[in-house]
Amino acid sequence: MSNYFEAVTGRFMENLSAFRVMSSDSQGGNESVVLTDGSVKAKIVYSPDVKRFFLFKGEADCADDDFEQMQSYFFEPSEDESADLREAASVANEFAETFAGVDVSAPVIPAASRKLSKKERENDENSAVYFANRIPAVLPECREPLLQHKEHYGMLLHNKFCDEVVNAAVDKMLGDKNCKKNAEDFFALLDKMYATGDMDVKSIITMTILNHITGEERMEYVESLLSDGTRKAWKSARRFIGKKVKPEKESKYQQLSQKYRSQLMDNVNQ
Repeated sequence: MSNYFEAVTGRFMENLSAFRVMSSDSQGGNESVVLTDGSVKAKIVYSPDVKRFFLFKGEADCADDDFEQMQSYFFEPSEDESADLREAASVANEFAETFAGVDVSAPVIPAASRKLSKKERENDENSAVYFANRIPAVLPECREPLLQHKEHYGMLLHNKFCDEVVNAAVDKMLGDKNCKKNAEDFFALLDKMYATGDMDVKSIITMTILNHITGEERMEYVESLLSDGTRKAWKSARRFIGKKVKPEKESKYQQLSQKYRSQLMDNVNQ
């Protein structure tokens, strides 16, 4: 389900570009994220029990139980992932329209202003979107797949892209002794982004990319290229390798527990 939740959250923030992620949670299949523009909060929740997305609104300083429900949307994944992702985008568009009180698809804002807002978002150096867009600079073979991914889904699903494309490129790179410089550059990028990125970036780096690397020799080699902070976070994340989830082939990002998020923050603070 996480790919769809990511799609809803990402499109919502594209429509309302001032919003940024404050916190997120995933427990027992339920997923939630709290977003803010500094003056108001939006909360998006997916409950698999009732197969619905929920939109809530709250004041900037409101507690978790003070949010007011604004809208809900029935959503049940099918066997057509592409169609489901388009439906998820529709959920986000409706939520953004409801939250803002205007038709976000109408040309209220000049096109130039829309492009500028998107550019600013893509250049937010703390975001997972920024991170994914930087990867082709050190792994050029990911450039064309990144363009194809954006064209196919109509947006960048950063965790899905890293899971399906970047991991394959990393496997190939680590299997080629002539790619030593590429490996040094790539893991230097991971170090930099882990140090400065938000929780989504940190989760993707440890849970999706680094936890994909197997084999004692490869793991020792990669550890030698990482900083102490990133290496420590990866070691903490390894306890989640191999844990099984629902048979829909949910992404590794959804497996991230609240306990691990707390441990991750402890590593950052230390």
